[in-house]
Amino acid sequence: MRISIHKGEIIMSHTIKDLVTAYGNKVIDDRRYLHAHPELSFQETDTAHWIRKRLAAAGIPVLDGISGNSTVGYLIGSQPGPSIGLRADIDALGLTEESDFPFKSTKPGVMHACGHDAHTAVLMGVAEILAAHKDLIKGTVYFIFQQGEEFLPGGACTLVEEGIADKVDAFFAIHVDAERPFGSVDVLEGTRSAAIATFEITVTGKGGHGSTPHTANNPLLPASDLVDAISMIPAMKCGPLDNATVSVTYLHSGTHGVANVIPETAVLGGAVRVLDTQLRSFVTAEIKRLGETIPAAYACSSEVTIVNGYPAVVNAPACVAVMQESAREIGLEVAHIDPRLGGEDFAYYGMKKPAAIAWFGMADATGKHAPTPHHNPKFRIDDETGLPAALEYMLTVYTKACEAFAAH
Repeated sequence: MRISIHKGEIIMSHTIKDLVTAYGNKVIDDRRYLHAHPELSFQETDTAHWIRKRLAAAGIPVLDGISGNSTVGYLIGSQPGPSIGLRADIDALGLTEESDFPFKSTKPGVMHACGHDAHTAVLMGVAEILAAHKDLIKGTVYFIFQQGEEFLPGGACTLVEEGIADKVDAFFAIHVDAERPFGSVDVLEGTRSAAIATFEITVTGKGGHGSTPHTANNPLLPASDLVDAISMIPAMKCGPLDNATVSVTYLHSGTHGVANVIPETAVLGGAVRVLDTQLRSFVTAEIKRLGETIPAAYACSSEVTIVNGYPAVVNAPACVAVMQESAREIGLEVAHIDPRLGGEDFAYYGMKKPAAIAWFGMADATGKHAPTPHHNPKFRIDDETGLPAALEYMLTVYTKACEAFAAH
């Protein structure tokens, strides 16, 4: 995209690629600094300080009334236009890094293993470039550096409660993808990640001696029935075209090696992942019903705890069109990938305003290094190739979003 920037009587014609080239290796250096200094969810105090210091140096004001370690910078253009929100999550994970990078984590047990360091570096690059070239800005652009994506209740939920969606017409974000090679962007309409929930059921019977089960009430019997009944919910209670995964992942009762004691309690639990937030409500209600009625049939009592995680991410068509067009314009392939069953709190923005998140391929395209899963101690991305392209991509997304949402 070629852009004319007016400075006095001089008109300079730049492409976004020119601006990214002029920005140099800062986006790579920033990511590597952040990678070496990770912080857990809702503990990102040093990261927030780094962000606020850099925004201030670039002359970018920040919104008041934003709590915790989230920071929202903004710039107002001289031309009318929409309010566009660009979001990056900033938190790391509780893992010990297993790599030989010179910029590996300096904090034992804490690591950027999901690419949030890259997201933060890219958004900082967008902010600093737009601050230096304000003629690119139409309306208002918000730079949303969000705390706590990896841990409930999620930093996005708080930002929405604090009114960010009231200020923004459309939200955009990228998520690096360490498992797909550089050059591909996964951004499609509709549901793109799962609505998640966890459950735990404590069944209480009556303990006793293994020789006299008639004087006890073994909670393992209803607990075992619950494992089967809950596991059958997708097949027997959900529609044949619904996507639902319900997994019982633990069952604890008694003492290992103690065979002659009937325990008093049994605890089981697991996870729900579905591609429809309303379906999650149905599934968890069914788990609660089973968790209460099956133990009761055995004259046991029970306590059912359901914790809803993030809702499903639903990409809005208008935002997807912007992100797909931007990808093609800079020579990236729009990949057609099935929805992911991971959770992502970006969903909260999309529940309020049009929003879309793109998965940006950043595995080594040469094949020299095998792709790594996310949330893995060996996590790696091709930042030298991928980050400048991601910066160019998000700048292109912003300029096209200004056009697409101009009516707002």
